[in-house]
Amino acid sequence: MPGDGDRILSEDRLRGVLDLFERLRERPPWRWRERLRPLLLLLGPAGPAAHVAEMLKNRCEQERAPVSHIAADTPATDVAGVLREAKRELSQPSSRARGEPALRFPLLEMALWLRDLREIRLAGDQSPPRYASPSERENFQLVRRLTHPPVGDNENARRRELNRVIRRRGRDVLRDLEEPRSRTATFLSFLEQIAPIGVAVVALISAGTAAALDLASAVLAAVVGLAFVTVQIVARTRGWYGVRRFGWFVGQPYLQRDSTGFLGFALNVFDPRPVEPDDHAEQLDLLLVAAFLEDLRRNYRRDYRRAAWARVRYPVLIFEHLAPGHPGVRVIEYIEHVRADSGDGAALPGFDPLVVTAGVDPATPAEDGPSAASGPRLVDRLAQAVRVDLWSGEPQSVFAARALWDRYWREQRRVGVLGSRRELRVDITRDPGGDIPPVRPVRRRPRLTHPALPWIVMVAVAAASITVISVQVDRYCSPFGIKRTASGECIGITDGSFKFGEASDGENNDNRLSSVLGRLKKQNDAVARSGKPHATIVYLGPITADPAIQNRQLDLLAGAEGELVGLAMAQEEFNAASQSLRMRVLVANAGARFQHARQVAEQIRGLALKDRSVVAVVGFEQSRAETQDAIKVLSKSALPMVGTANSYNETGMLDHDAGFSPYYFRLAPPNRRLAQHAAYWASHGQVGGKRARTVDVIYNADPHDLYSRDLASSFKSSFTGYVKDGQVVVRDYDSPGNLGKTVHELCQKPPDLFYYAGRSDEFRTFTNVLQHTCPSGQIVLADDEIAKYVSDNAPQIGKVATFRLFYMPLAAHEAWTDAWVGDRRNVFFNAYPGAVDSIIGRNAPRDLRPSETRAAVSYDAASVIGFVAGQVFTAQAAPPTAGGVFAALDDPGEGPLWNGASGVLQFTGRDDGHVVEDKPVLLATVRAGGAVEVKEVCGRLVTGHQARADCPAGDGTPSEPSR
Repeated sequence: MPGDGDRILSEDRLRGVLDLFERLRERPPWRWRERLRPLLLLLGPAGPAAHVAEMLKNRCEQERAPVSHIAADTPATDVAGVLREAKRELSQPSSRARGEPALRFPLLEMALWLRDLREIRLAGDQSPPRYASPSERENFQLVRRLTHPPVGDNENARRRELNRVIRRRGRDVLRDLEEPRSRTATFLSFLEQIAPIGVAVVALISAGTAAALDLASAVLAAVVGLAFVTVQIVARTRGWYGVRRFGWFVGQPYLQRDSTGFLGFALNVFDPRPVEPDDHAEQLDLLLVAAFLEDLRRNYRRDYRRAAWARVRYPVLIFEHLAPGHPGVRVIEYIEHVRADSGDGAALPGFDPLVVTAGVDPATPAEDGPSAASGPRLVDRLAQAVRVDLWSGEPQSVFAARALWDRYWREQRRVGVLGSRRELRVDITRDPGGDIPPVRPVRRRPRLTHPALPWIVMVAVAAASITVISVQVDRYCSPFGIKRTASGECIGITDGSFKFGEASDGENNDNRLSSVLGRLKKQNDAVARSGKPHATIVYLGPITADPAIQNRQLDLLAGAEGELVGLAMAQEEFNAASQSLRMRVLVANAGARFQHARQVAEQIRGLALKDRSVVAVVGFEQSRAETQDAIKVLSKSALPMVGTANSYNETGMLDHDAGFSPYYFRLAPPNRRLAQHAAYWASHGQVGGKRARTVDVIYNADPHDLYSRDLASSFKSSFTGYVKDGQVVVRDYDSPGNLGKTVHELCQKPPDLFYYAGRSDEFRTFTNVLQHTCPSGQIVLADDEIAKYVSDNAPQIGKVATFRLFYMPLAAHEAWTDAWVGDRRNVFFNAYPGAVDSIIGRNAPRDLRPSETRAAVSYDAASVIGFVAGQVFTAQAAPPTAGGVFAALDDPGEGPLWNGASGVLQFTGRDDGHVVEDKPVLLATVRAGGAVEVKEVCGRLVTGHQARADCPAGDGTPSEPSR
């Protein structure tokens, strides 16, 4: 049916057009369904076309959807003018929903700006118009600088000048908006894009790092991440990326591409050539159109940006009514040209979201002029521009057949991108009558793309991460690898900078170790400042008291303090004597009773893998199941280990009948040797002056305590071997209260001797009940374990009249007297008093001073490692390694033996557990004034003459050994 002339239909009668328009501009929810939209031609006279165009525009604006309306009498006279107006309208607040960022056109703005500079250049040395804007005046000044000395005659200087202006203008290169975007608005726009995702990712990484590594790593990750996010936002706001964001231009097929980089391309656009191609202006317009489409493509690209997913309406370019001379005709032709251009066989540009509608009178000729009326129509010209050229299907020769498949495949790809038809025609004046269905509902913005959602998610993730980190903070005593256990102890490795007990304000006597840890820190810092190669020794021991015990005298730290003092003395002595190699000492707290020894051993193992200067681990003072686990862990790293006071018979025994660990060396005699001497002295009258026939043995029944039960069993076996008719009663305890009850029962019928095989932690309970329930004159014999108790309480012990204490320290300066070794003296015991006064303080109370016995054995351990490391360093002319130190310990070769504070050190083979051959075993007592007296010295204390003692058969005082 023919149209009704200039009749303008109502909106109700145009529902079909509106429904089609909605389908065209509605964005499908899935990327794979996105296709280029065809050109919508609204056929009719100018009046109806203007009416429909206004209706479509109002519909878009009511939804705040992106739309640009190009009037029939637009002031734009060329393609650049149309694109400039379209860019301006598509960027308006009315073209975006509330809370959504505006569409951005950085590529088009750059292309338009270069075109403006070119127009100024072609116009010659003219001054800017009288009423020119500041940006226009700046353009004239830039052109003058680029074309006149000193910048104009140097290509590199021209590039630098152009780059400087681009960076200074930042995101608003063109500066053609009536209300330019403020820097704050631009900042908020990019903040919405980057901040939610960036902060959420940083929060997750920080929380994960806090859980997996340590608090310091989490803080570092948070600081670096937030700094990166901030730099990204500021860089995008201020245009710090400079010309890097315009690299797209260099790959375009328009204009001559003989430039290097974008700045070269820009100068080629700016500089007119002596002879330019006839289609140069057309090529420049095509570049503008390509930039316009690429900007839209980037605005609608579904990536990490929420806004791209929230855009459910395609941008619409409405040409109210086209005439032959209207610049919109060329815009449509160039848009379709760019879409179909394969660029020298390259891939098609692909999808862009632009929807174009144009009002066209079917009778309007394609060209202006007197003869145009008889020529083709404008609508046919537009149809020709959007037509998809397909192969006609003509038969090919047998030679050309080989190219048919490639042609067919290229054609299928072209159809896949462009579609088989690129135009839709609607006669907006034809109304057949009848009822027209309403416009179908349009797609709404997905709820998951609401502008507030990223911020809500960011806040939720950040809050959750902060909660996780807060929980992790409670797990860490220090940002650098010192963790807090469920019981409140701080465990981990330190160079002395972390004091473990500082936060407890002296509770449980933790702070008694602060002074010696501070000395180690000072000496380690001196090693670092020296710049010389160093060997690192890690001490593994119980640095903190049990938080469950409130009385600081019940859980003694004199042993750990003494071992640290011995390490500090050995380190200072070694570093003062060595010219080229230094010793560094790290302290690893395994927790009270070595409860966390395995976990800390894993930390040491990880450290040794990263720091090859770690050559040995010393300590392991308590014979517990956790200590065994730690030895097994460190054995996997082939780290030499030297135990100080651990005397369990099977210390270092590996699983699956693998024998003793080849890497574990022990300074303390095994329990069987200690028990043999204790039983011998008890049965022969050296303990208390009376031969014991009845002995009550008391030990700790803790299943994790390997020392106590093992020592009690070894003593019973040895004593019954010496006294055939002797009676040995073995009683255990599992708590201090149970211990008091046991002692009370045993005192009903006191034995000749109490043999205490328990721990020093409960020894005060034992002696307290003993004093009040047993008759006076009891004899108590104990092992080295109570040396820590004696260290803190010797004067009080000497005042007790109800019992006399004998014990068997691993080392004692009282053994280095004329009566036992003649005029020989040991370096350690000579220096020890001054070292303690220097580290702990001259007037420190006795219960804050270290155990001399434990200081001696740890000094021996560190000194032996230092001596061996120095030998390896000299032999290899390279920093020592754990492997080299182990080899030297395992096979020391010929040479004098090492004279330690606890005796002559010569380790046996692996089959025996690397024990010290003929290790001295001492018997000591506390006299009335609190002084310690050594009664017997068995084993090899010195390499020369040594007074003979009353020792078990086969373990007398040796003569001068020979190797």
